[in-house]
Amino acid sequence: MNPVKITVLINQVGKRLDILLSEQLPTYSRSFFKRLIADGQVMVNQQKMIKSGYLVRDNDAITITFPVLNASENIKLVQDVGVKILYEHSDFLIIFKPAGLVVHAPKNDYAGVTLVDWLVTYFTEISTVGSLDRPGIVHRLDMHTSGIMVIPRNNHSHAIFTDMFKNRQISKTYLAIVSGHPAASGTINYHIVRHPTKRNIMTHVLTKDLGQNWNRQARESLTNYEVLKYLNNYSLVAVKPVTGRTHQIRVHMAAIGHTLVGDTVYGYKNLIKPPLISRQALHAHKLEFVYQGQPYVFTCEAPDDFTALL
Repeated sequence: MNPVKITVLINQVGKRLDILLSEQLPTYSRSFFKRLIADGQVMVNQQKMIKSGYLVRDNDAITITFPVLNASENIKLVQDVGVKILYEHSDFLIIFKPAGLVVHAPKNDYAGVTLVDWLVTYFTEISTVGSLDRPGIVHRLDMHTSGIMVIPRNNHSHAIFTDMFKNRQISKTYLAIVSGHPAASGTINYHIVRHPTKRNIMTHVLTKDLGQNWNRQARESLTNYEVLKYLNNYSLVAVKPVTGRTHQIRVHMAAIGHTLVGDTVYGYKNLIKPPLISRQALHAHKLEFVYQGQPYVFTCEAPDDFTALL
């Protein structure tokens, strides 16, 4: 709760407030300062700022009040939830997230255990990394998607990985079991937008429909895929999303008529295969990136329900 004061210099004039703060205090991420600004913890010339996009002026006097980050009442101490450490670096972790585990709480009163709860229980330093409500998280997997994730362990690496995801410098490969036999390989480039009436799901938009009132927020989305094996009425597919939209793989595969087995949101109930699998057959299999000049490739084998379905 100790305030920190910064005075804007002439060569900093015109920068966004959140960018300036993350540059001046690089152990904290830009998203961290966005949250502080929104919470009224940052003052400019003794006035609370509510916009992180404020462009600073010469001699602006900035005061930042840092909260006590490790006192969150929302973090739950947890035991084994099925998470596995695949690789441990001083700057990041590579983990396996099981299906059924939420990455972070979708709202403040969420009562369930999350991946974030597990992370801050066993790696306490992560509690101060990135956003206050989702420490250590730079990308997500759907609750019912299993697979590999990278977790930064400090704010310096959090900023690096955030930029790498933003600039599409991290390659992700998923395994999916889909209905039917799609072409041996292909690219899907439908825009994706929140459904106009079912606000908890997404939908794809055809190019000819772009610009209509309900889909003005549609975002460009690109997915590459390759069939690894044709099965009787299904296919095992390697999917490489170039962009990272919500539910992208599920929406895109459904858009070309090859829904994921077990996906009752974008697919069909008769494609569920219980007791072999009771979720969408989607697994984050591989991550590839270069960190501080060193190339890394990590893979994570599919869990039992996925292999049993195959």
